Amino acid sequence: MRYIVTGATGFIGFALCKELIKTENDVIAIVRPKSKNIKKLNNYINENPVCSSHINIIELELNEIGKLYKEYNIKADVFFHLAWNGSSGKDREDFDMQYSNVKFMIDAIKTAKACECQKIVGAGSQAEYGVCQHLNKEDEVVPHPFMMYGAAKLAAYEMGKIFAKQIDIGFIWPRIYSVYGVGENDGTLVSYVMSSLLNGDIPQLSPCENMWNYIYIDDCARVLRKLGESVHAMDGVYNVASEDTRLLKDFVREIRDIIDKKMSLNFGAHHSIPERTFWLEPDTTKIQNVAGSCCWTFEQGIREKLNDYSVHHNEKSTR
Repeated sequence: MRYIVTGATGFIGFALCKELIKTENDVIAIVRPKSKNIKKLNNYINENPVCSSHINIIELELNEIGKLYKEYNIKADVFFHLAWNGSSGKDREDFDMQYSNVKFMIDAIKTAKACECQKIVGAGSQAEYGVCQHLNKEDEVVPHPFMMYGAAKLAAYEMGKIFAKQIDIGFIWPRIYSVYGVGENDGTLVSYVMSSLLNGDIPQLSPCENMWNYIYIDDCARVLRKLGESVHAMDGVYNVASEDTRLLKDFVREIRDIIDKKMSLNFGAHHSIPERTFWLEPDTTKIQNVAGSCCWTFEQGIREKLNDYSVHHNEKSTR
C-alpha cells in the first residue's frame, strides 16, 4: 500500500514511517521546508539503504498541502495527517495557532480525496476529553476540553467528520494517549524522572494521584498502521492506548525501581489543580478489536530508553 504521512519527522510520525516501511509499504513523507528534524529521516534511509526505494520526502508547509495533487500528482491509498502546530508548552493555549490547525485538517481531507485515498487518519488526543474521572468510552463520554489544544483537536474531529462525509472519504480519528519511548521530547514526565534519577537528583513531582496510561511508541505506530490498513476499522474515534492503566505514582515508582530502588522521589513538591489535571482511564476494547493487544510492557519500554541513553552517553564520552 502507499501512504501519505504529514508530520513525518515528529516523534509519532517518524515511528509511523518506519513501521510502514518495515511492513513493506511505500511512504510519501511530508516535512516542513528546512526542518531541522529531517536529518532523522535521512539518517534512517542512509542506515537502511533498502528503505530508500520505499520513501519519498516532500518538503511542504501545511498551507501548501494541496500541491500534492496540484503539482506533484501524488496518488495513495491512505493519508495520515499527524502534523499539528503548537502541540506542546505555551503554544497549546495559543488561539490563533490552534485555530489554524482546524483549517489544515480540512485541507488535508480535501487533498486525501484528490490523491484518491480511501481514507484519512487524523491525530486526535486524550486532551479532548478534559478531566474525566471514569472509564473513557469513545462513543459514550462527552468531551469537555479545558485547553485550546484539546478544543482545537475536538473541533478538527467534529468538522473533519462532517466534511469527510460530504466528499465521501473514510475518516478515522485516533485519540492518542500518553506515548513514551526512544526519541520522545526531553520535557515529558518519563524523560524528566529518568534524567533526574540518572543524574543523582531527586525528582520534584506533583502528588501523581491521578490515573494514567502509557503506550510505547512502537505499539502506537503499529496501532496507527492497523487503523490505516484494516478494512475492519470503521469511521469514528479510537482510543489509542495500552491495557496498562494505573495511578501515575505507580509508573513513576516503577521507573525509579528499574534505575535504583534506593533513590528518593518527592511527591507533592508541586501542587496540582484538580480541574486541570488529566485523568487517563481509556477503554481499549474498540482498538483491540482492530489492532490486538500491545506488545511492549512499561518496563520493557523504560529499559529500551535506558539502553538508548547508555549508547548516546557513551558516544558523547568518547568524543
